Formats: sequence, structure tokens, C-alpha cells
Amino acid sequence: MDTAERNARDRAWLSAIAAGGRDGERAVAALFREYRRPLLAFLIRHGAQQDLAEDLLQETFVRVVRHAEGFRGEAAVSSWIYQIARNLATDASRAPRREEHLDDAGWQRVADETACSTEGDAKAALDDCVNSGFAAFGRAHPERAEALRRAALDGWSVRDVANFLERTEAATREYLSQCRKRLREFLEPCRALIVEED
Repeated sequence: MDTAERNARDRAWLSAIAAGGRDGERAVAALFREYRRPLLAFLIRHGAQQDLAEDLLQETFVRVVRHAEGFRGEAAVSSWIYQIARNLATDASRAPRREEHLDDAGWQRVADETACSTEGDAKAALDDCVNSGFAAFGRAHPERAEALRRAALDGWSVRDVANFLERTEAATREYLSQCRKRLREFLEPCRALIVEED
């Protein structure tokens, strides 16, 4: 398929997306299948780590769907899509590293919230395990740790976290779900320390 044919196909998909309905859903799926891999590689080449690149890819398609109706056709559809991805990658690289670290008080609040009600040495061991698990999670995934802290400890709504992360609410819900799953891996060793009360 040559460039003109590809662009005509992409324009037809955008028109279907703008119109909505089942045809629009099929067009989104087709567009995603066509551009997912090259866009992901593009984002990684522009400095995004794998997790961030996946998030930026998702947000790229959210914006494509949201703005499909306003596409003016001054450039190829593929150029427009890559420009959206490039802008998101640039914004992400310029954003302050909000998730670099949590302070000790923040981790202590998390530990206090998750500590069980066992007595003595068992409770101290569990507290140490939870603190170490959160600290390791924060070092490995600082952005995810910060998002969870704001949602769980600071009581931010999904909308607040979405605005903070500059994502849609749907993408933020999925992101927070992924964050919790990753956190569980770091806290798994602590499960053995939880003593069930009789």
C-alpha cells in the first residue's frame, strides 16, 4: 500500500471514529493495531521508559479519538498521530519528576495505614517489612508510588490524580490499578508476618 492509499484509509478510519458507533469502535481498533508498535518504538526512542511509553501510547490514542472530528487534513493522518505522541513525550520529559521519592513521613503514614493489629515483635517486624517494601517500590517506581500516595494517603479523587498526572480519568483509573498490582509484588514477603487473630 502506498502513502496516498494509506492516508486515505487512515482518513476513513478517522471519519468513522468521529461518527462514533460500532464502525467508530472498529476504526479505533484498526488504527490502534496499525500504529501501536511503531508508535511505541517511537516513544521509547524519544526517551520514554517502557511503562511510560505504554501510558503515552494510550494517551495518544485517547487524544486521537477525542480530536478525530477536528482533524483538518493539512497533513497525513500518520504525521498528525506522531505529532500528538511527540508532544506527549516532550511534555513528559519536561515535567518535574514528581515521583522521585516520598519523604519518611509519607512512608510512615502508609505503613501506619497498612499495619495490622498484632502485638509486640510481630507488629514491629511487619512494620519494618511494609516500610522496606514501600521504600523498594518507591525506588523502583517513583512515579507510581507518588500516584498511589496522592490517591490513598492524601485522599485525592481520581479526577484530582488525573489532573496531576495530566491524563484522562479512565487512563488514571487503569494506571492506579497497575500501580496497586506492582505494589503487591513488593509487599508479598510481608504476608507471612501477618498473624491472624483468633
